[in-house]
Amino acid sequence: MIGEHAFCPTSGASLSREVHYDERGRPERVPQSDDLSPNASLDAPLTTGERRSSRRALATHFRRCHRRHADADNELYCRAALSLARLKRAATGRQGRDVIVWYALAERLARDGFDVDWMSAHAEPRCPDCSGRLTYVEGPDGPIGRCGGSCHGTRADRLETIRDTVCSLFARTFPDDPTPDTDALTLL
Repeated sequence: MIGEHAFCPTSGASLSREVHYDERGRPERVPQSDDLSPNASLDAPLTTGERRSSRRALATHFRRCHRRHADADNELYCRAALSLARLKRAATGRQGRDVIVWYALAERLARDGFDVDWMSAHAEPRCPDCSGRLTYVEGPDGPIGRCGGSCHGTRADRLETIRDTVCSLFARTFPDDPTPDTDALTLL
């Protein structure tokens, strides 16, 4: 993921608070080793995160985030790892972005009876086109997320596009399950 919730796209390691600047002046951070990614700082380059991370990185990030909210849960971690593998294998195009996979994973785990409310604290919806931050306004049916950079020059609801993409990925990955209604997604 990028932005506030960025992590190493290869190992899933947390990133340092210390910032290094590349030749263009872009801020990059160093992956930090810990018990979940013990060699992260040895083999990973400076990064600001990526839109698409490895399955391993997402699984590690998932475990690290969960441990901030609750005790370790091996059943949850196994179910999440299997679901992530299926989601990453089925994802194409925009569906492969970390935030889309994260929300689809939350939907899968919620249907399996796990508490996933904590997952919303570790993902930030971004514009599906430019990955820019969203700005929010109150609409007649709830919040509307618009691209903060106006990448299309439209005022369209980008949250609706994100919901549609999550539902599409979920349906493609788990065809035997009923496709979630875009308004009934657990986290969005």
